[in-house]
Amino acid sequence: MNTQNGKTAAESLITSYAKALSSADAASIPTFYTEDGRFLPNGFRALTSAELSKRSKSYLEKGQFHIEFDVQDIAIDGQFAFIEAVAQTRSGDVATGGELTHVSRDFFVLRKEQEEWKIFRYIFNNVEVQ
Repeated sequence: MNTQNGKTAAESLITSYAKALSSADAASIPTFYTEDGRFLPNGFRALTSAELSKRSKSYLEKGQFHIEFDVQDIAIDGQFAFIEAVAQTRSGDVATGGELTHVSRDFFVLRKEQEEWKIFRYIFNNVEVQ
């Protein structure tokens, strides 16, 4: 896979991941990760790919969660891809019934497995909460 095709495939993975999160498709979320992948959310402990389905289902459904990634940069080095993105999220605030919006800086490390990109590490930090 040449670099441009690799970048396109990496961005496609992130776009598909956002769609799975936004549609509360908790069962498919671990399939985006390597078996030893980790999600490192802002303010919470790290979750393994195996824990993601259990932990995310309730949150995504209750919170009417929606996310969009604006990819800022993709760098590929062999079997790894590094993606910097800015995410816009909306979710329902269960306590108030209102809507919360967040802007975060997101960083993905992808690893190629059987010629497909998978999320090896994903970390983000909120930079704006409205």
